[in-house]
Parts: sequence; C-alpha cells; structure tokens
Amino acid sequence: MTERGDLLDLTTATKRNALTVEERDEFLLRKLVGRLATHGEDGWPHLTPIWYFWEDGRFHLTLGNSRRHLANMRRDPHVTMCVDVDPRVDDPTKPPRAVVCFGTATLVEDEPTVRAITEKMEMRYLGAIPPQFEEALWFEGRTAVVIEPVRWLAWDQGKHG
Repeated sequence: MTERGDLLDLTTATKRNALTVEERDEFLLRKLVGRLATHGEDGWPHLTPIWYFWEDGRFHLTLGNSRRHLANMRRDPHVTMCVDVDPRVDDPTKPPRAVVCFGTATLVEDEPTVRAITEKMEMRYLGAIPPQFEEALWFEGRTAVVIEPVRWLAWDQGKHG
C-alpha cells in the first residue's frame, strides 16, 4: 500500500519534495514567466504574468508607470511571486515544479537603473531589443521593482526525499 507521505509528495509541497537552495536558484535562472501578485486597494489580489530575472538572491523586473501593481506596491510592499512549470499537461509522466516567493518590493525610479534592468530583461527573453518595442516600453516611463524574499515554498513533485 502507498504511504500517505508518498501521495502527498505527488499533490502538494512537502519537506521531502522541497527544493534545495541550489535547485531553487537553478530553476529561477531558467527563462520562465513568473506570476506577480500584489494587494489591491479593493481587497482583491492583483495577479499577472511577468518577465523577471533572478540575480543576487532577488527578483528584478520593470513595469510601465501606469500599472496597477505599482500603485499597489506603493501602498503595500508585500508581494508574492510564483514561477512554475507543469509538464503533465503534455506528458503525465513528468512532474510539476514550482517556486513561490513571499517578499517585499522596493521600487527604483532612477532612470539608469530602470533602463539597465529593463534591457537585461529584454535580452533574457528576446535576445535583443526589437526597435518596435522601444516606444511601447518607454512612452509612459518605467519603474524597476526589486523583490527581496522573506520566505519560500519551492517543490518538485518528482523528488521524494
């Protein structure tokens, strides 16, 4: 008979399927899309997909200045970032892996830093900055966001201790 712990390892995050710090960092360096959640003024979470890069133990990203996330973070810097893959949708034999970071956001508005972070993100995801994106990226100005992790939930359901 299958042990309860073995079944839990296949359905939720457990101590036995937790990622090590090294495994977590390696996963976050992959070119994946994150999901950023902030606390809306109306009490509802605001959650959207987002590009990011992981460096020096922090998430880095930039947002157009009209984005709701920025207003939310100015009011409450507590954020959640989720990065995950679930290959089971194409191959049921491959396990899902996820990293959820609960952290605090710092907003950075000095233009050289914002430009450097934006360019690094664009290079990471696109390999170059297409000229047609320039105006769309900068027409309203941008703000950089640096997320400092406070706690983690990180697992690989293919890992069993």
